Amino acid sequence: MVVSWLRKEHPCIILLYHRIVDDQTVYLDKGPVVHHHIRDFEREIAWLKKRFRVLSMDEVVDTIRGGKYFAKPSVAITFDDGYLDNYTLAYPVLKSHGVPAMIYLATGLIGTNARTWPDQIEAALLASTKQTLSLPGLLPDCGAPIKSIEEKRSCCIQLSRVLKGMPDAERKIRLVNIFRELDVTLASLENSNKRTMLNWDEVKEMSANKISFGSHSHTHPILSRVPLHEAQDDIRYSKQVLEVQLGGKVRHFAYPNGRKEDFSEDLRSYCKKIGFDTVATVVFGTVDAGADPFSLKRIGVVSPVWNMAGELTRKFIRRAGDR
Repeated sequence: MVVSWLRKEHPCIILLYHRIVDDQTVYLDKGPVVHHHIRDFEREIAWLKKRFRVLSMDEVVDTIRGGKYFAKPSVAITFDDGYLDNYTLAYPVLKSHGVPAMIYLATGLIGTNARTWPDQIEAALLASTKQTLSLPGLLPDCGAPIKSIEEKRSCCIQLSRVLKGMPDAERKIRLVNIFRELDVTLASLENSNKRTMLNWDEVKEMSANKISFGSHSHTHPILSRVPLHEAQDDIRYSKQVLEVQLGGKVRHFAYPNGRKEDFSEDLRSYCKKIGFDTVATVVFGTVDAGADPFSLKRIGVVSPVWNMAGELTRKFIRRAGDR
């Protein structure tokens, strides 16, 4: 690989996935960084293993804490939230290639039929028989058409974008109104027996086979939108739950949504205080020697493999040329 010839010191790229889907998956496609087809994922993992050193998050943080660059072009593979398809679809691929990965779990959802709040909106739209959704203040005054899958997808993306900017308490009230207007109850969604998140048996099985687990909060709020003490309690409890379930120290945390404005320095300091070694963001970029382990940048994978390959190669060459 050309980047191996340029320097003896390299950055690392932490890759971000969410859901892995197949032809039987029922979902609203919210973009290439959120959903990856298993066909693309299989090709991507094979390509990554062939061309990079694939590291665990423990190896990443231990390297940068030593003030070192990476001896070879390196990547780490991460997933956010803890979807069931990480076990049914992604895990067999990772296991067959013998590569490590990190899954950041929203612990309050594990082993339940509950969903993250953006996924609640998606499920409610899919279940609704309404043809138009009227939500003054959230959608255009004329309402949003939701007859087709594409219309529901567009509405889901728009609602999620608006709600992310609200205080958590207001968002919860707005969600109740959304479900009411769609004529769908949250209880009916959770009682549908369509589990979308991992359970603890699946987590423990993967934990014994090169898959590591970190915290992604307990209830998956946008932590900067809740009172500081509530955010701290949510983070601490998630860490405690993971450590009880896995029987060891949990070193890594990734905050929901991942933008700079979704977290705070107070919360970053709190994560360090309670024993986390890293905090991962969704701020786009590479991880270099001396990087702040409590503000780790990641890059969302964009399929297909040729697209990902071009992006990663450009990133490694650019960083090598900068030094």
